[in-house]
Amino acid sequence: MQLNVNYGPSLLSRAALHCLLAAALASGAMLWADATCTPPAELKARLQDKPAAAVYNDLGIWFAGKEQYACSAEALATSLQMEPQQKDMAHIAFMFGVSLLFSGETRDAIAALEEVEKMDYRDIKLHLVLASALDSIHSSERAEAEWRAAIAQDWENSTALDGLSNNLNAAGNLAATITLLDDPKVLTQRTATQSLNLGMAYAKTGKLAEAANALRDGLNTSPDAQALGAALADVLVQMGNTSEAIAVLQLQAEMHPENAQAQAELGILLAQAKDYSSAKMHLEKAIALGDGNAEIKENLEKVKQALEAKK
Repeated sequence: MQLNVNYGPSLLSRAALHCLLAAALASGAMLWADATCTPPAELKARLQDKPAAAVYNDLGIWFAGKEQYACSAEALATSLQMEPQQKDMAHIAFMFGVSLLFSGETRDAIAALEEVEKMDYRDIKLHLVLASALDSIHSSERAEAEWRAAIAQDWENSTALDGLSNNLNAAGNLAATITLLDDPKVLTQRTATQSLNLGMAYAKTGKLAEAANALRDGLNTSPDAQALGAALADVLVQMGNTSEAIAVLQLQAEMHPENAQAQAELGILLAQAKDYSSAKMHLEKAIALGDGNAEIKENLEKVKQALEAKK
């Protein structure tokens, strides 16, 4: 009789994670013994006389609360090395990975979090953190898989919908963005990012009316979202509705009076509509607020010439 021995992903992951833990400890060399990682008095006392792994878990959590993430990672690594079969091992390993990430060790953090994933850790935060980390190193396909895994657990999760739609649009997968976001169950809770991504996906596929509707819906929900206002104005101009586009940008300029970009966008459109005096005011304000790029200066010069020609 042949035995079917299955070691399972959990044991394999523990072996891979062990290597990461050893590397973390070797590079850290007991940081909390140094002044850079000083534990509180109550934990310092518990670190004496062969402390249990749970003490290092508490220390890791304490350091994380103080945003000393390198210290947190090392404390948690020590705990996992001391007692690799401890209760909630996968959760402790997840916290270790997050601490590595927040301490700037992105690639090591990704490796650790991917090992945690093999342990069948079910918390949606694992997918969200891992997706974000993968996006930060431009590993878009792997990030997309993690965003989708998060959505599979919670289709209403706005962070996952934001992240996935960002990835899809960046990859030019506009049809997938539209399928994801133009869904009745998503409509009432779209974030500004989702509305922008949906609107831009429609606009890039030539469906300007659908783009305008999506962007208007987003702006109604998030009226101070300047990127939505700018995108809607651009679509409206393409549709030949310059007057509504100006109205949209005027509202944005009123809501963001100290934002140079909002003033510049309105000024440029007013110049195109030949409202030169108003255009001059907004373009000059944009420059005064610090946005003096070549396009704005060129438009301002043309506006001044047009005003001179009228005299």
